[in-house]
Amino acid sequence: MEPGIINRALKQLSVEESKDLAEVAQYLKMRYRIDIDEVVLKKRLEKLLNQEKAVA
Repeated sequence: MEPGIINRALKQLSVEESKDLAEVAQYLKMRYRIDIDEVVLKKRLEKLLNQEKAVA
């Protein structure tokens, strides 16, 4: 299953480019008009990282 817009942005910006969650939230708001709280992004990022650890 292909990851959603938010998860792709988190993986690309936060994990690969080492941007903070505020910048990811700003990117989503400017690019896709998605208004998301940083707490939600933090939970999604933790879940994403845990999934990658489980696969590795």
